[in-house]
Amino acid sequence: MNDVANIDLPYVEKNKSRHGTVRYYLRIDGKRITRLPDDIDTEEFSKAYWKARNAALPADGGQRAAKTISSIVKPNTFRWLCMEYMRSDAFTALDLSTQEARRRIMEAMWLEPINPKDPSRQFGDMPLAHLDHTNIEILRDRKKETPFAADERLKVLRQVFDTKKDGKAIVPNVARLVDPFAVHTDGHATATSENIAQFIEHHGMQSKAVLCIAILMFTGFRVSDAAQIGPQHRRKDMFKLRLFKNRNRKPYDIEIAVHPILESVLSAHKVTALTYIVTEFGKPFSIKGLGNRISDWFRQAGLPHLTAHSIRKGLATDVAHNEATDSMLEAMFGWRDGKTSKIYTRNADRARLARQTVARINWDGVGTKLLAIADEPEASNG
Repeated sequence: MNDVANIDLPYVEKNKSRHGTVRYYLRIDGKRITRLPDDIDTEEFSKAYWKARNAALPADGGQRAAKTISSIVKPNTFRWLCMEYMRSDAFTALDLSTQEARRRIMEAMWLEPINPKDPSRQFGDMPLAHLDHTNIEILRDRKKETPFAADERLKVLRQVFDTKKDGKAIVPNVARLVDPFAVHTDGHATATSENIAQFIEHHGMQSKAVLCIAILMFTGFRVSDAAQIGPQHRRKDMFKLRLFKNRNRKPYDIEIAVHPILESVLSAHKVTALTYIVTEFGKPFSIKGLGNRISDWFRQAGLPHLTAHSIRKGLATDVAHNEATDSMLEAMFGWRDGKTSKIYTRNADRARLARQTVARINWDGVGTKLLAIADEPEASNG
């Protein structure tokens, strides 16, 4: 299996050498422009890619993709507003991976035909004065078969229309007049103890898959943190690290105790790198590579509906049902606003309260008479 997760970047040529090494090049108009770094999921790759691409495309004559360069964008069009957004502090403060994801979403919308019967007229060139909430709904609904993608597209549109220049909004935010599909889940199923037992049974106690799942089970880490956790984060019986998510905008340093069971699992695996989980080549996984590998492990175990995030949700559910408080969950999972923790504690409280309420049913003792039913002969249906 290839541990590198390919991402949808245009002009990237993937080439495997006779020694099996994967190399990447920027290739435009049939010309190999430059070699790119070897790991496609690193910030080093992203910086090199966009630097080389932005340098190459203006000199690229009539390439269609050259429309994405701001020097030829028509002012006061949707594409122009997106370019203004990508220059803004709100965009540049994002992690590079988030920037790239949003850039891909915007570029896809630029190329959407306004009318499917006339592909020559695209949303990217639509004047902002004509881009009303009806057109925003069209862009959203083009992804209605995948509601999460549709809502992500709307989220990006809201950010774009929030763009300010000299402290003032460039245009009214018509995207906020459009409702999302309002999917009330993040799309990931919640792993249960039965699922975990099935996973361990399939892969075996000494497997890399079970090592990985144990780290997720007893830390609640996201994939981005599981991919980086290693012995250098160990301080006696604690893990101390800066969470990957929002590490540039809102850094969060977490301290979490090493559970005795996790301690036992870790001790059974020889550490050969700066991360506990490594590829077959002894290298740390990229974030996307590890996420894809975990999904593969779940599919192999007959659990295709589960992902790495399913373990995080399962752990939050488990500790909430064992009376962990909101503050406890927030400290462990790195949540800040209290809203997410309450999803789990509220559901756990309801289950506990319902159980306690059933135990208080009395009916002034009349209900106990029903116990005698078991001692009476079966009633006839006649």
